[in-house]
Amino acid sequence: MSIKRIILIIITFSILSVLFLTLIFETQFLSWIELNWFSLLLIILIVAIFIAFILGFSIDYLYPKISKKSRFSQTTQLKKPRKKLAKLILPRDNQLIIDYYERVYGRADFIGLLVIDKLNFIGREHFKITKLDDGIYIEDLDTKNGTKVNGEEIKGLDKVKLKNNDSILVAKVLELKFVTESE
Repeated sequence: MSIKRIILIIITFSILSVLFLTLIFETQFLSWIELNWFSLLLIILIVAIFIAFILGFSIDYLYPKISKKSRFSQTTQLKKPRKKLAKLILPRDNQLIIDYYERVYGRADFIGLLVIDKLNFIGREHFKITKLDDGIYIEDLDTKNGTKVNGEEIKGLDKVKLKNNDSILVAKVLELKFVTESE
């Protein structure tokens, strides 16, 4: 329960309790209890805060426990965490984890690894890595500077299957190493 929520509950029920208790004290108790208005107001405030705290706790803590779960929570399935399929070893021992069945890699994925002049050779969407039933494939997305796998240009080709420890050269400026997770 957050502090803002507690304060809001206390203020709301304090105001309601003060109004309610003022009516009760004015009609029934003032006739036979001789209190000045300040003492009466102080008693009303203390009782109101106590009632507000009890009611606020009841509503915020007990209500969710006894109420039925929403239809949304009964019918919604949560996604399981993605399994790490492979990784790309980057310069300076950095890594890109491949945990999607299909993902496009581009310039934004390599910011900080290359100087801006070299980074501009890499396309915004440069290559795509796809997981199929029989392995993981790479595909150049018809980029200006191309992509090489083990020294062979794959620009213009369909998907090329990657093997463990394959070398990938992106736009002639960034060398990556493909490593499967079976190691």
